[in-house]
Amino acid sequence: MPPKEEPKKWKPPKGPKPVHHKNKNTIGLGRTIANVRMKENRVEYLPDGEMRFTTDKHEDSWVKLRSVTQENALDEFLNTAALADTDFTADRYNQVKIIKIDTNKNPYLLTKDQELQKNVLHREYENKLTVPRRPAWDASTTKLELERQERHAFLEWRRELAALQENNDLLLTPFERNLEVWRQLWRVVERSDLVVQIVDARNPLLFRSPDLANYVTEVDSRKRNLLLVNKADLLTPKQRRAWANYFKSRSINFTFFSAYEANQLLEREANGEIIEAPTSAEEVEVTEEDIKILKIEELEALFMRESPEPLTVPPAGKKPILQIGLVGYPNVGKSSTINALIGSKKVSVSSTPGKTKHFQTIHLSDEVLLCDCPGLVFPNFAFTNGELVCSGVLPIDQLREYTGPAQLVAQRIPKFFLEAVYGIAIPTRAVEDGGNGIPTSIELLTAYARARGYMTQGFGSADQPRAARYILKDYVNGKLLYVHPPPKLEDNNDPLTQEEKLEFNKELYTLKSLAENRREQITAAIVSKGMDPATFSLADDLSKITFSSHIGQTESTAAKSVNHGGKQAAVINETEDLDRDFFGMSGVKGTYSTPFHKVEAENGKSKKHNKKNKSKNAKK
Repeated sequence: MPPKEEPKKWKPPKGPKPVHHKNKNTIGLGRTIANVRMKENRVEYLPDGEMRFTTDKHEDSWVKLRSVTQENALDEFLNTAALADTDFTADRYNQVKIIKIDTNKNPYLLTKDQELQKNVLHREYENKLTVPRRPAWDASTTKLELERQERHAFLEWRRELAALQENNDLLLTPFERNLEVWRQLWRVVERSDLVVQIVDARNPLLFRSPDLANYVTEVDSRKRNLLLVNKADLLTPKQRRAWANYFKSRSINFTFFSAYEANQLLEREANGEIIEAPTSAEEVEVTEEDIKILKIEELEALFMRESPEPLTVPPAGKKPILQIGLVGYPNVGKSSTINALIGSKKVSVSSTPGKTKHFQTIHLSDEVLLCDCPGLVFPNFAFTNGELVCSGVLPIDQLREYTGPAQLVAQRIPKFFLEAVYGIAIPTRAVEDGGNGIPTSIELLTAYARARGYMTQGFGSADQPRAARYILKDYVNGKLLYVHPPPKLEDNNDPLTQEEKLEFNKELYTLKSLAENRREQITAAIVSKGMDPATFSLADDLSKITFSSHIGQTESTAAKSVNHGGKQAAVINETEDLDRDFFGMSGVKGTYSTPFHKVEAENGKSKKHNKKNKSKNAKK
């Protein structure tokens, strides 16, 4: 047998040597400024040993007059500082700046004066919001030549928009920057006889591109345009009249439609239900046809009536077919509109094979062909990023700054309707403390989060970002409904005031506008309170009833505290309590009494000579 090997002794593993690692961050603004300053004041030694250095740079006249058309970020920063006669140093201990914050104003929103200034700029440069044109081409143009011309034209278009935004301090909506998507639009416009632009009825002007209609007629003057105002069921007849008057004053060919109602009607008919069309005898300023929400059959008839004769020459032996192009933003209801049109005909959806791989061609009938363009975002003006979030242009789930859009929701939706929808009570700052009756974003989000139990870990404060996501999604989906009014028809075209916007949406915030379960809950609370539901007003009487997490305010409860969303999440307003206790003293009357040190002096126990007495006792 081989000899046994002795077991090796265990040795602790050697750890890394305590070597000081060098900072890898060798670049940065502070280091770069320090290096530039060091080179400017660098000491030089002459051949004879003399030391020389300069503190100011002296350049020849021809160098000072040289043309500078482009600068890097650092040169621009330092040259701007030199022009402003300001010196910048990298001081790691001087990075604290004290600023004054006005809690009544959101720094991410514009003031009234700023909105007026931006509105003037929007009207001045609205003709600059163009759609990229496809360069002219014919049968002799090769594919490579056309692609090169398209790239060049698209690059020039993007440069013009970038210059418009930077030179005039304007905010543009995020628009499509992929050339391939615009190529699909070019092909749809070229082959369509009628181009239908679909917009959201809550804010039609944001989703409409006026220059698209111009581009359609530039391609062929015989082509026609139609503005399809979808989701019109969210608007009241009065609001539809206002928008109809505006479209007619601008000579815009329009119609109202609701793809949601159309698809709901198809489902009910498929289930065998008998549907009767509602009738309305309401007197209107314009004809009923102008504000009527078209049915599916009526929309198809309108397409046929507004379209010219088929402009595309069919292949030999085939009949000419009418081609209708559908264009619009993502999520404006374009797909729902197509599904409603296809469902009414009971025709299967078929795509035409060929080079058009991105947009679909759908046969509505033997005489009509729908060209579905991919969702396209056109450039438009906006005031703030919060407005883009509320309009559904920017994604909510990727939102970081939530106070701006939440403040817009609090300004647009009345406080009493927010409380009725969510069953909460939103405490606001009193008028004497600088409040105006409109909740701030923090007040709204805190009340909602506490009522739902959304709390952060650690300190247990209200989870405001999570509350903001839920509220903003309800706003975009229409649960919190707000309709933008049309601009004034006067020549001055002044923007509407906040009061006029609220008056335009006044009919949307009633008891009938609430969800069925919430409406039944509030109705039961009204009856239990001995009030008449027929005469009940959300704006005036909501604070008198108790439902869900909303506690009615009476004279006794209002004097105690304001609740943030119910008893289970009650938070006392400490400011009001301190003021009430300080000034009112809770009805306690003070009485004069002898101070404690005088009471002891009267009893012969004065602390004045206590030290001396102790020293005498110690000597004894």
